[in-house]
Amino acid sequence: MNTETIQKTTKSFRFSFPTCTNEDVFFKLEVPVEIPYSGSPGELVQRVINMFHIPVYLEDELNEKLVEFIYEETTNFHNERDENLLNQLKNGELNVEKIVKNWEKLFKENVVEYAEQKGTSDEEVFAAAYHKLVHSPALETILQVENSYAKTVMTTLKNRDEDIKKLTERQTEEMEEKVRLLNTFTTEEEINELAAQHFEQQNLAAGRWGSQLDALCQAQRAHHRTWLMNTLDQYQTTAELDTPSNSPLATFSLERLALPAPRPRPEESFTIHLGSQLKQTHNVRIVAMDMMDLCTLQHDDPTEASRRLQTSLSLYSSELCACVLVGGGPRGGDTTKQLARAAAASTDHHFPHVDTQLQDIAEKVKEPVEQRNAQRIKELGQDPRRAKRDLQPGDVFITKHSNLADVHAVFHLVADDAALRSGDITSRHPAILGLRNILKAAASNDVASISIPLLLRHDLSEETTAAWCVRRAELVLKCVKGFVLEVGGVGGGGTAGSNSGSGGGGGGVHTIHFVLPSQAAPALFQSLAALLPAIFRISNPVKVKPQPV
Repeated sequence: MNTETIQKTTKSFRFSFPTCTNEDVFFKLEVPVEIPYSGSPGELVQRVINMFHIPVYLEDELNEKLVEFIYEETTNFHNERDENLLNQLKNGELNVEKIVKNWEKLFKENVVEYAEQKGTSDEEVFAAAYHKLVHSPALETILQVENSYAKTVMTTLKNRDEDIKKLTERQTEEMEEKVRLLNTFTTEEEINELAAQHFEQQNLAAGRWGSQLDALCQAQRAHHRTWLMNTLDQYQTTAELDTPSNSPLATFSLERLALPAPRPRPEESFTIHLGSQLKQTHNVRIVAMDMMDLCTLQHDDPTEASRRLQTSLSLYSSELCACVLVGGGPRGGDTTKQLARAAAASTDHHFPHVDTQLQDIAEKVKEPVEQRNAQRIKELGQDPRRAKRDLQPGDVFITKHSNLADVHAVFHLVADDAALRSGDITSRHPAILGLRNILKAAASNDVASISIPLLLRHDLSEETTAAWCVRRAELVLKCVKGFVLEVGGVGGGGTAGSNSGSGGGGGGVHTIHFVLPSQAAPALFQSLAALLPAIFRISNPVKVKPQPV
């Protein structure tokens, strides 16, 4: 007897019953039964009855005794087997390592046979390959290749704009000429027909260039992935990467990419501590700049390539960067359109095209929005026409990017611009609650640095007086402080080693950038910067005066 196979045994089942004519005379029945018995006792009873012509009125009694017999013999069998195995184990007669290997083999065979066949996806393989290569000597070459792809896209965009501009100028001249000859050689019907022709020509031109750009981006993605995987094979085989001497990549070096002189802009940085008992350290920075500068990259400027270094190195890490754009839904909004133009300036080799992401978001929110609108109409009695909006103020949607200047993810905060222009919003305003959800999502998804518009606006206007700005900034700073304290436990307070798409929690938001519109006056900037030490606990060195001896 051993643990690899179960040695079955045979036991005799005996059953007797009296004859019909004489109760003192018994028919005796003996049937061999294999123990442990793997079949059905009821089926065995029927076979015995048919084989030995047993009266049917004895079926219940026979079945009861057979089940009892099988149970007792099986229990005895297992008890004897287990006792023998325990004795063998005590005496050192069992090869435990062999038993473990056999169980491991059986488990693997069972998993292979019945488990769902799921392998590593192509996206995961490409992500691992890219992450390994950007932390190798291949980083220089990768940046140069991506920059060359971006220049090709920029050239195509420039040609598109020039072509559409020439078409528009030509159509304008034709229309002006037609209008000038109106009621002499031209009728209103001809002008309407010409306008329809111009509209169709514009659509055809836009469609032709859009198709060409889409084909270019798809080709670049395929070529880039093929080149990257071949480069990884070369790197793993030879442990070095050789660039041909006749290749333009051979002249590329990070030493030539000196960081450009930063444009003068007001900014201040602080180190703060949050928490009552277990304090967490965060970096807070206030800066006056255009939020779109974080997204826009000038690919034709050689010095701009240096901005891609940190973004590429931290793409698949727990140190992601994000920004918040306040605007409309995925189908419109000035900020969304500006972001789409910035993202379309180069091919995104890791995530879907920004237009594809926005279209997918617009489709996915339809069903939950309809359910929410129906619930609001039922509970609050809202006007059905008002509830037809896809997204309400305070809703948030996210787009992912690998080809922007300084951010990997963009949180789009849906807000009503007219309501935000008012200075009497509170901490329960939908935009503030949406900001809370953004910080919660950022802390749970490896976003370590986030840029937030301090005034919840990207520009200044006549109603944004200094007093208005101070009130709005004070509200946002206090709310962000509370939200960071609230979500401090979500991120775990430490550094995670998960990828960007893990969603399992990262190290929390360590750096917060509060962004003012670039046209903010120096005096206003200083006033708002002075709020930070008053609201947050600033980490300052303690100055001790030496005591006289």
